[in-house]
Amino acid sequence: MATIDQTYVGKPVATLNAERSVRGQAIYLADVHQPGELHVAILRSSEPHARIKSIDTAAARALPGVKQVLTGAEIVDVIQPQVCSFAFAGQRDPETRPLAIDVVRYVGEPVAVVVAVDPFIAEDARDLIRVAYQPLPVVIDPEAALAPDAPRLYPDWPDNVVASTQTIAGDAAQALADADTIVAETFITQRVAPLSMECRGVLAAYDPGTESLTVWSSTQVVHQVRTAISQTLGLPEHRIRVIAPLLGGSFGAKAFAYIEETLIPYLALRLGRPVRWIEDRNESLLAMAHARDIAVKYEIGFRGDGTITGLRARVLFDCGASPYVSSISTATTTGVVLCGPYKVGHCAIDVLGVVTNKTPSGGYRGFGQPEANFALERSLDIAAARLGLDPAEIRRRNFVAPDEMPYACATGVMLDSGRYAELLDLALTKIGYDDVKQQIAESRAQGGMLGVGIASYIEGTNFAPSWLVPLVGRQDSGFDTVIVRVELSGHVRVFSNQTPMGQGIDTVLAQIVADELGVQLADINVTCGDTLLSGYAGYGSGASRGAGVTGAATKLAAGRIREKMRKIAAHLLEADEADLELGSGGFAVRGVPGRRVTIAEIARAAYLIVNLPAGMEPGLEVTQSYEPPSLAVSYGVAVAIVEVLPATGQIQLRRMVYGHDCGPQINPRIVEGQIRGGAVQGIGATLYEELRYTDDGRPLVTNLRQYPVPTAADVPSIEMLHLETPSPFSLTGVKGVGEGGVIPIPAAIANAVQCALPLDAPQITTLPLRPDAILSALDSLLESR
Repeated sequence: MATIDQTYVGKPVATLNAERSVRGQAIYLADVHQPGELHVAILRSSEPHARIKSIDTAAARALPGVKQVLTGAEIVDVIQPQVCSFAFAGQRDPETRPLAIDVVRYVGEPVAVVVAVDPFIAEDARDLIRVAYQPLPVVIDPEAALAPDAPRLYPDWPDNVVASTQTIAGDAAQALADADTIVAETFITQRVAPLSMECRGVLAAYDPGTESLTVWSSTQVVHQVRTAISQTLGLPEHRIRVIAPLLGGSFGAKAFAYIEETLIPYLALRLGRPVRWIEDRNESLLAMAHARDIAVKYEIGFRGDGTITGLRARVLFDCGASPYVSSISTATTTGVVLCGPYKVGHCAIDVLGVVTNKTPSGGYRGFGQPEANFALERSLDIAAARLGLDPAEIRRRNFVAPDEMPYACATGVMLDSGRYAELLDLALTKIGYDDVKQQIAESRAQGGMLGVGIASYIEGTNFAPSWLVPLVGRQDSGFDTVIVRVELSGHVRVFSNQTPMGQGIDTVLAQIVADELGVQLADINVTCGDTLLSGYAGYGSGASRGAGVTGAATKLAAGRIREKMRKIAAHLLEADEADLELGSGGFAVRGVPGRRVTIAEIARAAYLIVNLPAGMEPGLEVTQSYEPPSLAVSYGVAVAIVEVLPATGQIQLRRMVYGHDCGPQINPRIVEGQIRGGAVQGIGATLYEELRYTDDGRPLVTNLRQYPVPTAADVPSIEMLHLETPSPFSLTGVKGVGEGGVIPIPAAIANAVQCALPLDAPQITTLPLRPDAILSALDSLLESR
């Protein structure tokens, strides 16, 4: 297994520092040390919206062991505001500072920072700082934030709207007028925490001899972090090195440059000492970007036969107190995929984001796609019930067929390849759909509540090309660059800008190289997430692009090296290139036993210029970039069986079948692991998880006792099946897999619960599906009968 650091191969998390794991600290970053480190504690606002009247830091500064205490006013002139990595036309982008200056706008916003000789002194000193606040009006509900008289988070804005976009194709109004039935509901996906096993952490060290800064950060995007540090601190990028150690999870929440990633390097520069900040779980729940929190006001029309006529939607996104993390990008993604895998000729979609007095919102696995799928797939079930159609049949009648692909959706998504109906039928056969429906009827007759739910989905993957990236607001490029080098010994090194965070990208890249060069995995070392060593990537890890984009660049690079080695081998063997075959660890003349040359011998010739072909450049190293022509769209279907317990309102998952197609699978075990992990996160977001606030802006979730997540007992065996339909927009046919698992689960479970409830029960439109909400729905039915 090729990894960035063999220290961690096969090492269980439990053997790492237990306290660090429990607190959610950066478990791998904690094993990176610099001599003379200082430690940081950040004082965060306890008020959701208030003017800072005064900050008393005298007691903190007097504490022995404290090296520095700073407030926002003291660094306003030396750290420039951080630029949002996403930008849309007309977007409002408030100044984002590492420490609040005059006003705080959410509980958790940084107000002051303490640097001390150990973390405990730093925390003690932080607790001695006294801040006097003057409360300001609070707005928590995004719908209320749109009101003309709503409190303004930024007085120089005319309203609380960050940005808006609109997509119009055809005539949606006429399409809805022509419909025989219209499903019109508002579907709400709640605010959640990405909740990776490790929280964030940053270590920065400045070398005055080389005038260079090295930053270790638990990030997915080393080049973006480097750019943010350069922009805010005025240090040239060639003097900044950013390294991402192995990450204990990320799920998209670390795919952006945070303000702490500029604050900690500044402190290292200011003090001339290495400075470390490690976030704990409480701090993470308050300050790490939240996710989801999208309401889709949805109208979709159907003819009497169940075919879709058109749709109209408004996507409202709660950006939290600042759009600096990802602006409205997740909501625009929601709008783009609202047609799903279905033929929709007419649409009118408005997307807008507003600021509220909550923690800023960012990306999370699925990046706006689960929210769209929840609205679309619930609407299909509602329409099927009205029209007397089976939920599976209404989907079959609207699927884009394989011979219609590539198919341009009304929203602009290009469905590149797929067998949607075939995969649905395979999943229904596996779960025994007809038998399950019979069991549901029998259970209902006996007063039971058993239900089955279906959700089909698409997943945009291989995020690129560069012309597409700005369309979703990203200020980056879409290509990836990989360096592959065969060393003098014949061993191979791969340098990638990707970040291993549990998705197995290092293993996948090693497999690709092994296949191209005929070497063993043990002979390949993959180094990831280091701006000094890897080629540039505007995006980095995320958007399910590692295998499809970086993997393709790796294949091309290894292929170029293979052909150069073939030429050297032919020269050494005095044979024709066409007669050579690549075998285990070298080239051999086909049909001539014993006439072979090893890769090590070829490398020796290449580097020591021993009998090298005339005119050939020495060495065996290739830098290769790759950018696909378009997105590759994975797809799948989830089928869930649930039982609702009428006495408690609890929902028990009885069975789940998951059908999936991401094209050719480089590593089937990784594919299944990604899907299962995503499905578990989908279960959590459907049934348990929610970051709730009081009406006056106080977070009700500050630790994991208040934020239940699925346990092994809550997750059924996930039965999987696969198709492999290559993408024509991928060099290898490979599509991404990282986010698919989470996308259809909320809709599949919600559809199953709706199926289990009485036929006249209110429609499920809001997540999570809490037992108290189920009981309330059942009670209201009893009262109305």
